[in-house]
Amino acid sequence: MKLATINMIVGILAGIKLNKITDKRVKTTLVNDYLHLRKFVREAETDRQSLVDKFQEDWSDELDAINALRQDGKKVVGHDGYLEAEKDTNKAISDIFAREVEVSIKPLAMDEFMTACSGEELTIEQLAFLQDQAIVVTAPIS
Repeated sequence: MKLATINMIVGILAGIKLNKITDKRVKTTLVNDYLHLRKFVREAETDRQSLVDKFQEDWSDELDAINALRQDGKKVVGHDGYLEAEKDTNKAISDIFAREVEVSIKPLAMDEFMTACSGEELTIEQLAFLQDQAIVVTAPIS
């Protein structure tokens, strides 16, 4: 599973309030899946932040001037090295979240999930996304 996908799943699961879930098995499964997936996101975020910090350190002398130009809506001219390094850094960050990661999750049956999370504010799109990623499944789980 791509890290960008895992990041979106973690975002959805993070919004679920555990104290509203009374089914212990569903709650335990959600927590375990969330913690497992969150570990990958945290590692990727650490890598991303390291790249950002390194870029900002390396280009600190031009950073304020570039930001001022961009805030004023002006074209950035004469900073070719900076722009190339920025492009490379953005590509490296994109590559981090494009990585495939082997994950081990325990899916929940859709009806169990819906019953347990009945007080939650999940959109249909979020639910469909969780189903697309096999966090919840429509077929009964044995």
